[in-house]
Amino acid sequence: PKENWKEPLKVEMQFILLSILSVVEKLQTVTVYFLVTMKWKNVFVTWNPQDFCNISKLVLPVDTFWSPYIIIYEQVDEEKSLSRPFLTITHTGIIHTTQQHRVTITCSLEMHQFPFDTQTCLMTMYSFMNLAQGPSPSGLKMGDRIQLSKTHSFEHQGSFTKAKTTTQAKSTMQETRSIWSQALMLISMKRRPILYVLNLIFPTCALYLLDMAILFSTCSYGDKISFQLSLIIGESVLAVILKDILPTSSDDPPVIVIFFIGVFVLMIMGVLETCLLMQLKKK
Repeated sequence: PKENWKEPLKVEMQFILLSILSVVEKLQTVTVYFLVTMKWKNVFVTWNPQDFCNISKLVLPVDTFWSPYIIIYEQVDEEKSLSRPFLTITHTGIIHTTQQHRVTITCSLEMHQFPFDTQTCLMTMYSFMNLAQGPSPSGLKMGDRIQLSKTHSFEHQGSFTKAKTTTQAKSTMQETRSIWSQALMLISMKRRPILYVLNLIFPTCALYLLDMAILFSTCSYGDKISFQLSLIIGESVLAVILKDILPTSSDDPPVIVIFFIGVFVLMIMGVLETCLLMQLKKK
């Protein structure tokens, strides 16, 4: 929708994050629900409102005029965007449309500080159908009218809270000298640790305290060993639960894993100590 097709079309884009639906640490994926609003000008669709009963705005089917086709680079599932059957156009040629998306994206989750971690995911939007050869884009140009580094934050009721989004505009040139105008969305999420503290860390500390307390009891060594082995089995169950949460592709073990291993080693050393005392008593 340009008189001179060599000039880039400026598209104003706004990204509004509504909800973080799920975070799967094992698969390194995040499912988000958001809105994308786009606004551009079609110079061929203008009119004088006085000539048409003072009508200055129209709502038409989205297929009536050209609209940008946006792709999310990090998307790993099938497109699940709700239909956007209408767009709004003003008498000056300004077209406005809003699209809802429910998208699962890949995200490199850093789990070293789990469950006291803050994750940052990148979502890149671009239009591969509108590119140019050479340094001057002649197709779609996103970013000139985007407010750079604009930040939104909100409270979320899931396992993550205080989500924050930052919007940036960027142009990328590939090896084929093709240029894409990109909109980069940085989603920062802080985890709520209370559930993991109550379900994993607190039971582990309680089991270790019981393991230490049994050493000072007056029961027989055989009963002590049986009780300590039961505690080790309970600790193993918690370790299995933790294993199902954390990904296996990380080279840097999380602090909570080191904590579990340390407690497990100390509990086994307690069993060996009891066995040694039992053998010394028999002699």
